[in-house]
Amino acid sequence: MVGSVALAQDSVSTLLPMPEVHLQTITIQSYKRHGLIEEYKRDASLQQPVEKMLSQIKGVHLIRRGNFAWEPTIRGLNGGQINTTIDGMFIFGACTDKMDPVSSYVEPANLHQVQVAYGPNAQEAGSGIGGGFNFQLLKARPDSGFYTHGTLALGLESNAPAMQTIATLQMGDKRWAVGANAVFRKGGNYSMGGGKEVDFSQYSKWNAGINTTYQLSKHHQLTAAYLQDEGYNIGYPALTMDVAFAKAKIASLTHTYICGHRSLYRWENKVYYNFIDHAMDDTKRPQHLVPMHMDMPGKSRTIGAYSKAALRLNDHSVFNVQLNAYQNRLHAEMTMYPDVGAPMFMLTIPDAERNSLGLQVSNKYGLTRFWDIEAGFRLDYIISRVYTQLGEETLSGMTAVNLRQQRFLGSAFLQSSWQLGNTWQLFAGLAKAAREATLQERFGFYLYNRMDGFDYLGNVELDPERSWNFNVGMQMNKQHWDFQLTGFAYLFQDYISGIQRPDYSVMTIGAKGVKQYINLGNAQLFGLEFEANYSPFEGLLMSTTQTYAYGVDADGDALPLISPLCGLYKAAYTFHGFHLGFDIRHQSVQNHVATEKYGELPSEAFVLLHAHIEKTWSWKQKVFDLNFRVENITDRKYYEHLDLMKLPRPGRNFLFQVSYSF
Repeated sequence: MVGSVALAQDSVSTLLPMPEVHLQTITIQSYKRHGLIEEYKRDASLQQPVEKMLSQIKGVHLIRRGNFAWEPTIRGLNGGQINTTIDGMFIFGACTDKMDPVSSYVEPANLHQVQVAYGPNAQEAGSGIGGGFNFQLLKARPDSGFYTHGTLALGLESNAPAMQTIATLQMGDKRWAVGANAVFRKGGNYSMGGGKEVDFSQYSKWNAGINTTYQLSKHHQLTAAYLQDEGYNIGYPALTMDVAFAKAKIASLTHTYICGHRSLYRWENKVYYNFIDHAMDDTKRPQHLVPMHMDMPGKSRTIGAYSKAALRLNDHSVFNVQLNAYQNRLHAEMTMYPDVGAPMFMLTIPDAERNSLGLQVSNKYGLTRFWDIEAGFRLDYIISRVYTQLGEETLSGMTAVNLRQQRFLGSAFLQSSWQLGNTWQLFAGLAKAAREATLQERFGFYLYNRMDGFDYLGNVELDPERSWNFNVGMQMNKQHWDFQLTGFAYLFQDYISGIQRPDYSVMTIGAKGVKQYINLGNAQLFGLEFEANYSPFEGLLMSTTQTYAYGVDADGDALPLISPLCGLYKAAYTFHGFHLGFDIRHQSVQNHVATEKYGELPSEAFVLLHAHIEKTWSWKQKVFDLNFRVENITDRKYYEHLDLMKLPRPGRNFLFQVSYSF
């Protein structure tokens, strides 16, 4: 399927939010493009991990610390520079080593679609510089009559070995609907290319969700949803510790009003709560690798709400407004157990709290049937503080500044697209963005960074990181092929980074020293993205995605965690219920790194080949599917640039997947 373009027409219908489409599979293909925000449906199999799904999206790369819970980045931006939400709900990981990115708490079986924003434009989740991800959950909806459908699936992998089981069920009637899904995944130590086993790379998790919707009246719906995800005995070979458990509990209640023929087209109100409980663990490591046993638990609790509405001002204009608020509390601690003497306790995130209130306003206007323009702004009022006396005492020796910080942040954007005939589209965007320092950057206390080997201290006096964002591109669509070329630039002011503080002593055994977050100055990030699809005849689809980024800081040093030229080539042929496909993934050499400043090492080039064959049988609205896949066919030993400590990825891997849908 070749992605279609949303254009401004004389009718307001193309300017309004797209109706929800209920699919049983997720496909990594854009169905809605505007150059600056894209939405992706689910791919042929619910059994691929979320990380593999995200890795196929242009501009998205993943920081890998093990074989589980990879951290997604957008165009080289990560951490507090991007926002990650689930169904518009703010969720914050509890691990000081970023072992639990928000994306690790969802599974493809939970998802309806993934929304990717490449800047603050049309981004309703909060202030930020680099856009973000919104993982929109799949929900059952009332229908014209009673229905029931579901899926049972089993997947096995030779490398680890690993297995997963999936079960989903949806049923409903005219006034109500209920959906449920459950996933269990488990894997042992995998082997890198060449066959060597990677110790401490095991994982085990289960995930379950349930949602129910009730049709209050013709235009009003009420939806309650609950998602729980729990991982146990998770190894992180690139880090010094593993994870005993990582648990997430996410609940929400949503009221939705939809009426397409009135001025108030859509209005949605949500209240939500989530709790993350996480514990790092070194008890599974051999004693000679553990200089001192430590317990490092962390907790994150977020309560929030939002109200957003889409209003039709006239036949050419749609006005969107959202008001959201949340409170997040982070607590992380460390207890060290020396061979001699009493245990030593300290807070590493000393009971930090953030309260945020934000207003987002935007207007999309169709100037002509070929030209539309959208402008908007966001205002945030943010209070950051330490909410316990013990937390204040922890930081009292570092600063005399008031630990309660309050700040107003503002962002604005302008974007437009022009349709040139039936084939070409041009688009451009400009944004002025700002983001507040994360609670770790502001209040962190001796947080160890494995990449450069330094302990990090927060800085209460950090100014917001700001950026001018530019985006320009073109897109061409023809009967058998299309392509999109995008250029982007981020010009930072008050870029947040760490500098060495020789006057502080290390806390972590073996650390090279202590760094503290500061506003380093200016920085620049530039890049190109190319995406193309070609279908010469029915059944055959060939596609490619290529991305490149280049960044430097105020001193001319390379920005960290910027991937080199990377690409993906795919070819797939469908015939008589068979689906045959080949993928080629490549990465160029990356020598543009600042080893001394950021601890980053150069990376080697690689080319990988994957292949799969799939057979589908359908009868009486039932589908039986068999899928066989071979990854890293040549058993190459390789790593991607964002893989911490250059941890090799899995070698040759055979995957067998079977599913039954009814």
